[in-house]
Formats: sequence, C-alpha cells, structure tokens
Amino acid sequence: MHMRQASLCIATALVLALGACSRRESPAAPAPAAPSAVAPVTVDVCGKPVAFAQVPQRAVTYDVGITEMFLYLGLGDRLVGTAGIPADKEIDPVFRAQLERAPVLSRKGINMESIIDAKADFVFAGWSYGFRPGEVTPELLAGYGIASYVLTESCIRVGPRTRVRMDDTLADLRNVARIFGVQDEAEPRIERLEQSLRALERRTQGVQQRPRVFVYDSGEDIPTTSGRFGMPQAIIEAAGGSNIFDDIASNWPRGNWEDVVERNPEWIVIVDYGVPDAQGKIDFLRRKPQLSQVDAIRDQRFFVLSYAEATPGPRNIARARDLAAAMHPALMAPAKP
Repeated sequence: MHMRQASLCIATALVLALGACSRRESPAAPAPAAPSAVAPVTVDVCGKPVAFAQVPQRAVTYDVGITEMFLYLGLGDRLVGTAGIPADKEIDPVFRAQLERAPVLSRKGINMESIIDAKADFVFAGWSYGFRPGEVTPELLAGYGIASYVLTESCIRVGPRTRVRMDDTLADLRNVARIFGVQDEAEPRIERLEQSLRALERRTQGVQQRPRVFVYDSGEDIPTTSGRFGMPQAIIEAAGGSNIFDDIASNWPRGNWEDVVERNPEWIVIVDYGVPDAQGKIDFLRRKPQLSQVDAIRDQRFFVLSYAEATPGPRNIARARDLAAAMHPALMAPAKP
C-alpha cells in the first residue's frame, strides 16, 4: 500500500504489525477429534432447546468464521462441504490443509440441492450467514432429516436479544463440541480462548475514557456499519472502546454520515473485504470533505479488520487485544520486570 502522508503510514504500520502478531498467535491445527458415541444432547439455539439424537458425521459449513470454528474443534474429518467463502486466502493458514480436503459447494450462498448432493447430515450456518427465510432454513433442513446449528450472533434476525458478546463464540464452540461428542478433546482449546478473553477484560474493564469508534464496512452515499448486535460491537467493548452506533438494534445496519460527524469518532475500524480494499476505503474517507474535522480522520487513526476477523470466529479475541493495544498502548504494554 502507498500512503499519502507519513502519519497514515505510521498508523497503518501499527495495524499491520498488530495483524502480524495475531497471525503468529494462531492456534496450531488441532488433530482430528476421535468420533464419540454419545447420548442425545440438547443445546440452546437462539434461546430455544434443540435436541440432537445422534452424532453428525457429514457436515456442511457456511462462511469463513463458522468454518474456522468448526475446524478449531478438530472436526475437519467430518467436513464434507463449505459455502460462502469467496476466496481460500480468507481462511487462517493454520486451517488451510484441513479445508482443502472439503469440496467447495458454492462461493456464495448454499442451496438444498448441494447439501443433499453432499449427503450432509448437519449444517452449521447462521441467519444472513447462509440461512434466509424462504430459502435454506433449519426447518427446511429438518424436513430432510438434516440437523443444524445456528450461529448465536445471528439470532437477532429471528428474535430479541440484549447484546452481542465475545462469550457467544465460546458458547457456540462448546455447543458444537457437545453435538459432535468431542467436548473433552475440544475444551482445552476453548479454555485457551476464554483465558485470553478474561485477561483482556481484566485490563480494560476499568477504562474510564473509552475512545469513540466508528466501524466502516462499506458504502459511499450511505455507510454500512456495525450496530449493537454485530461482532465488532463486542470486539470494541472488549478492547476498551465505545461503538458510536451501539444505539442501533441490528448487527450490520446502514447509518448516515451526519451522525458520524456529530458523534465524532476517535478511531475508525475498517472492515477489509471486497472492492475497494482497506486502503481504498481509507482513501475515500480521507477525501470526503464532510469528514475532514472528524477526530479519527484528522489524527489518522485507522484499524483494519479482515472480514473473517470482524465476523464471529476464533480470531476475534486476538484482534480485540490488538485493537486494545492500538487504543490504549500504555494500558496494554507488557509489565516491566
């Protein structure tokens, strides 16, 4: 990337350095979990108990983060197809070898024909992450004898919620581990994520001055952002920041530029996917006259999340820690010996 100002170069260098840090901390690829014969289990799915009578053997996953969650549990040998991953490069390299063994059913949405052709007996997806009313739904799958699990973050699409939390991802991991009878093997990995989250929360829970943060997903005339129920909300909160659009009761709503100016974010989180790329989005924001006096623009404070890091998955906690280090460098500095 070519920067137009030295200050932007410094800010972006920080982001890239933090991103590299997260990649180095990616967990080692887990060994395939041994199949387990377990009694029927019941787990909470969007606030309702759902029973699973038998352990699934042939799973289809949708989207990057969901697929990484599945592979993080060591279930790569049960994966018979993926959908909704626009490019293999989105997948964390630590999981790529496992992913290459699974056919790509679709780069975009999923459909019943491809699920049936894959002889799937389980689908892990979410509302607006593969599931859509009138198309593929858990109810439709059940009619074909196919079990499913719905991503917790997406449940706002079908029922009331109070807030999205980083713990939602931990709950999803534990629920899927129970469904597949691999909770004993998976729990140490999940606990490592949980310990990392608790350590971050201990550092940021007492922060009095929480920087105002605007999440810029896409859009020129009207910006798409993250509201109260999007994963960036949870990332920002855990990092000791405040989402300027946390009053919008949605996960990925459309905002407006007038409110961005009025709420004056001190940091802008860029979601890097599609066209333009992160640098193109930064350039657009910097050129927009309406935003010229916004603190984040004047101070060149940008932080980049890839699509996989901004949506639910095992990378969220590490990137929340990186964002905390960018916004609160003194607070997050290693303790002196």
